[in-house]
Amino acid sequence: MLSEPTLTQLKSVDPDRLRAAVFADKMGRERLQLLYAFHYELAKVPELVSEPIVGQIRYQWWRDAVTEIYEGKIVRKHEIATPLAGVLKNYDVPRFWVDRLIDGRERDLDPQPFANLDEAKDYCRQTSGVLMQIAVKLLGIEPDDAVLAAGEAWGLTGLARAYGHYQKGMLSELDFKALCCAAQDSRNMAAKGLKALPSTAFPAVAYTALVPKFIARLTHSKHDPATMSVSYGPLLKQLHLMGAVMRGRV
Repeated sequence: MLSEPTLTQLKSVDPDRLRAAVFADKMGRERLQLLYAFHYELAKVPELVSEPIVGQIRYQWWRDAVTEIYEGKIVRKHEIATPLAGVLKNYDVPRFWVDRLIDGRERDLDPQPFANLDEAKDYCRQTSGVLMQIAVKLLGIEPDDAVLAAGEAWGLTGLARAYGHYQKGMLSELDFKALCCAAQDSRNMAAKGLKALPSTAFPAVAYTALVPKFIARLTHSKHDPATMSVSYGPLLKQLHLMGAVMRGRV
């Protein structure tokens, strides 16, 4: 179980995943919170370092911790790494999924922009997609390609929402409208496949239901992606998430 300060911080940086996780049972919710805290540890590295080499050292720390977990060694004492060991092993999460997630997040240290939309989609699948894949696995369900597509949709939507911040960096070679269309296409593709998931898996994927609302606001004629951001209220989000979980579809 995460400490209260860590959980509070996670709620501020990753609120939509946590809102969806609320619909899992107590133990499932705690596993998802731990996974998302691990992901945040990876995602925040570029913001904490001034030189890529320092960030690479931090990512290597996590790779070493993962090695300890999967090779049955004594796992270093850490609020997240220590309990993560039992969760990953108990739910038979393949190591290469965790390795892919770390590699994907390390891409954030690279100043080179995505060369094209396919490269951005691969990045989103390796980060948000693999994260969702692991989350479903931690709820006792075997994920399929629809889960990866759903995570990809969420990742692409996140890039579109942050377009103003990254337009001169990683997104400088991408067309904003094409990015939004790709997010919607991935979401539509995922929605069909996710209908086959057991209802118990939906706390790990339900936040994909928020994609259409975000895309509608991002593509509104009055929205300027270079200078404006989009959001909508927590209550409305919670209602959408509740509907997705109850219907078993996003």
